[in-house]
Amino acid sequence: MATVELQAIARRETMVDAIANALIRYIAENGLEGGDRLPSERELVEMIGASRLPLREALSVLKGLGIIEARHGKGIFVKQLDPAAVFGMLSPLLKIQAGIDVRHLFEARLPLEMEIAALAAEHRTEEHLAMLDGELEAMRAALRQRPEYVTHDRAFHQTLARATANPVFDVFMASLTDLLAELHERYRDRIEFRQEAVREHEEILDAVRRRDAEAARRTIRLHLANSLKRM
Repeated sequence: MATVELQAIARRETMVDAIANALIRYIAENGLEGGDRLPSERELVEMIGASRLPLREALSVLKGLGIIEARHGKGIFVKQLDPAAVFGMLSPLLKIQAGIDVRHLFEARLPLEMEIAALAAEHRTEEHLAMLDGELEAMRAALRQRPEYVTHDRAFHQTLARATANPVFDVFMASLTDLLAELHERYRDRIEFRQEAVREHEEILDAVRRRDAEAARRTIRLHLANSLKRM
């Protein structure tokens, strides 16, 4: 039976932290993916060499992070990692502890999303286009429902990141998703602004559909510049 190695526990690290980190390493080193089953609790106790109580606490930590899930009567399974959900939990701490403000977000978004749009134009599939069309149509339908509009706006940008065929951009965009949501709260709540933004998203999507990378860069740069003016 494979073992889960507990590395030397740092001064400030608890046994629970050590077990949680060891389990993450075990998942990664064994190439476990979403839907794969972990050994039973009894087997994990033997593999780790720790008692059940800290193991259960460590498993609870991983469940809270969305890394694993318990299925009644079946066992513990690895979940398909959702970067947006993980970063969403951490975004309030990031804002406070890292001192992130609106200027920082726009400075980070500009080069990131320009490259995302260009790569999406080069690598998008028909499935991506269908998803982008769907989010854009939902934005049009939600012009008078700001929260719903924001949800689909964020999904549009996240889908662009997925269309790059580079999962790193998907993770980067997910890390900004919840931080970006708070920007919308700073926009003056005018339906005309959302109508303008929809037209800008139409131009972005048109460039991506035509596989015109330079037009995609240009249109998303204009969209971000106008977004700043609307605040």
